[in-house]
Amino acid sequence: MLDLVVLGIVQGLTEFLPVSSTAHLLFAEHYLGMPRPGLVLEAALHLGTVLAACVLFWPDVVGIVQSLPGLLRRPAGPGARSSDPAARMAAAIVTSTAVTAVLGLVLAGPLERMFESVRATAAQLLVTGLILLWSRERGTRSAGEATVRDGVILGLAQALAIVPGISRSGTTIVAGLALGMRRTEAARLSFLISIPAIAGASAFALKDAGMATRMGYAPLELLVGAAVACISGGLAIVWLVDLIKRHRLIAFSAYCWVVGLLVLFTAR
Repeated sequence: MLDLVVLGIVQGLTEFLPVSSTAHLLFAEHYLGMPRPGLVLEAALHLGTVLAACVLFWPDVVGIVQSLPGLLRRPAGPGARSSDPAARMAAAIVTSTAVTAVLGLVLAGPLERMFESVRATAAQLLVTGLILLWSRERGTRSAGEATVRDGVILGLAQALAIVPGISRSGTTIVAGLALGMRRTEAARLSFLISIPAIAGASAFALKDAGMATRMGYAPLELLVGAAVACISGGLAIVWLVDLIKRHRLIAFSAYCWVVGLLVLFTAR
């Protein structure tokens, strides 16, 4: 139970910060000596942070869900436009989720094997540090001005983060900034597109829940870990949004390099 509480804290604090929660979970499991039942632990903890995002962005979530029926009736494509910000965000989120899902399914086998290497994950965390160097604001667009084209680009960025050690929030926020969004709006859209992507991937990974039970992980322990991840994830979102209003993400770049190098030289 204590191990799951620790993992819940790690997951919650690092899911939305641009430092790769998956990398930190793998590092924590490695140094705690925890057996890994596939991706079940990560899946349960990720569902906790999805709940945190839904709660904190509830008005956006409701508006996006309510706009989906109209989106299905409206022709979608690069030239399609809507005056409703929620509908535009919905179109971008549906597109990004589809792109991420297709690439995730195609690359599922090779990517799952990458989760077995702590040192390779640490090396990818160094790449995240390089990506964050590009976190410069280039425009004043809002999340409500997102397009289907933006969704494709954000979906590709999110798919890149399927690789353990590449930060999902880091790549999608940097992509949003490159598309001309304000820092806070890029972060907002990053959090919103994470909800269906993480929920879907976690639900898919939970198919191996029986393996976790056989390895000694009780359902209550997984629920406690998810609850802790939800609380700490909510706090991380609030802190990151406030930080992004005033600063770039370069400090997180240095953090990724320090942690990545430390794990590379100490992991066995």
